[in-house]
Amino acid sequence: MSNKKVLVMTVGGSPKPLIYSINEIKPDLVYFIHTKESFKSIDLIIHETKGYKYVRKELKFHESLDEAYKVSKEVLRNLHDRGFDNITIDFTGGTKPMVTGLILASTGDKYTNSFEYIYVGSKDESDLKSRNKGGVGTVKNGFESIKIQYDPYKTYALLEFKRGKNFFNHYQFEAALKNFENAKLKLSDSNLKKQAEYYINLVKFYQCWDIFNNKIKYYNKTTKRYEKSKLPVYLENEIINNCPINLLKHDFEDVNGFINQLENNLKFLKLKILTDAKDSMFYYLPDLLNNACRKIEEGFYDDAVARLYRVIELIAQIRLNDFGLIDLNRFQTSKIFHINRNNFNKKTGDDVKYLVESFGINDYKNNKDSFKVHKSQAYNILEKLDDNLSNQSIKDRQLNIAVNKRNNSILAHGLNPMNKDDAVDLYKKVLNNSKLFYPDIEKYMKLAEFPKFR
Repeated sequence: MSNKKVLVMTVGGSPKPLIYSINEIKPDLVYFIHTKESFKSIDLIIHETKGYKYVRKELKFHESLDEAYKVSKEVLRNLHDRGFDNITIDFTGGTKPMVTGLILASTGDKYTNSFEYIYVGSKDESDLKSRNKGGVGTVKNGFESIKIQYDPYKTYALLEFKRGKNFFNHYQFEAALKNFENAKLKLSDSNLKKQAEYYINLVKFYQCWDIFNNKIKYYNKTTKRYEKSKLPVYLENEIINNCPINLLKHDFEDVNGFINQLENNLKFLKLKILTDAKDSMFYYLPDLLNNACRKIEEGFYDDAVARLYRVIELIAQIRLNDFGLIDLNRFQTSKIFHINRNNFNKKTGDDVKYLVESFGINDYKNNKDSFKVHKSQAYNILEKLDDNLSNQSIKDRQLNIAVNKRNNSILAHGLNPMNKDDAVDLYKKVLNNSKLFYPDIEKYMKLAEFPKFR
């Protein structure tokens, strides 16, 4: 990149402040953004600032913000492509649309760090004699002073915060995390740093939950080491109890609503993670349904369908547990669903045993303490146990058609990608099927919804 200094300036009908700016900055290159009407001003500026290189870019319409933005963007991109990375922007001259267009084109994009901003003002604004028109006009000759301006996108990390919040709202947690971490590095204000750090913790928490981890790894400032915490414990201690409410008022439509949803999430996660094994199984259903909904919103239809298929299977496993057949010790220690052989022998008749024998399950044939069955086998067992709800589910023709589309998808047994319509259709059918078993499931889905920024 070039170390040469470039001064980009909008030009209006008052050349003297711009002459002062050039002589003070002493750039290697001056880039004028002007109109046909301000062309004469440039001739005067060049005459009074000899010895510099000059480039001109003309605007056809001095009152068009759109054109000013496009031309300014073209100018800045051209300078970047030519290797200039020491660029000062002077927005003293020109019409308001010209100035606004240049500022919009330069602030908040990926080259922002290359720009500095100046404005030629008065040495003493309290001295009315320093400006014409009774102290409200342009600065008079001899009273000029360069006023350094600061890009708010850089100073307040506005772009990083905006992008981070947008990524979070769309469940792209890795990208959100990167932006909030970049914001924290830029900031010097202690409150803004605290806000960025809070958002980093918030993103890490929901990223962990989104991938079905029940524990989160974090740095404990008290013990000064990395530790693992169960999600509800971390949510309560690090997110809810440490919430800087006053700093969040501009980022949430309803900050109290945000806090309330955190409390709802806490209630849900306590039910899912901190209750006993038998009761906790159910809460994975609303969690999976919400996760599938998020995947549809993101456009990851195959991922959504995979989760919906898991919901159908999980319902059967929970129903088997209602009959007392699931090995709760194995579920508690390993989070896997095996049928406890002793319970199976005690609680089922010969017809069910003959059915399972026909499956040819190795663990069952080898008299292991527990054995595993897949979705269809689980529903077949439930049918033999005269589970009316499962029988209704098995006979749901429309649900079976939708599931078959999943079976032919690329994440199952075929090579066909799922589309949005098929994913949404399966979601609706699986949700309705879930409500057949658990009429209040949507209440828990509400509790488990992720909050969003404004």
